Amino acid sequence: MINSKLVPSNNFPVSMPTSAFTGIQGLKFRGIDDSLAVYHLEGSECCLIHADNPASRTKGVYLNPAVRVGYNRKAYETVHPPRESWLSLPQIWFGMWKNRLARWSTTPWFKEKRVRRRVQHWEQAAPGRKERGEFCLINEMQVLVYNGWKHL
Repeated sequence: MINSKLVPSNNFPVSMPTSAFTGIQGLKFRGIDDSLAVYHLEGSECCLIHADNPASRTKGVYLNPAVRVGYNRKAYETVHPPRESWLSLPQIWFGMWKNRLARWSTTPWFKEKRVRRRVQHWEQAAPGRKERGEFCLINEMQVLVYNGWKHL
């Protein structure tokens, strides 16, 4: 853990006080309830930790998009090549405009509505269920296969 002050750094994808993880009611990384998989939903612990942190609502969450991580040596070396940038200028330019055109011509409203409806069905199926990180969920299912994960 970094120290208890907010320490912005290029070494951390997110900076937050460690006090959120310590003490009696400390935050813990979690996944979504396994029964949500029946509804074809997935969610990342990297997002859910902010859904569970009450300070996120009042203080916000600041991400460093320059940080690239890898879960094994090969993945790390892929996103940290020896040259200065892992994308060429034409790739950056094309990607920027591709993203803009996609944002101008599509809306996430339909995807969000589908996820919201599935979470509501899940919550109604068993009284007392509540998923605080609905904004972290996606309409996707992942299964473990011989060489990693497969998205369905």
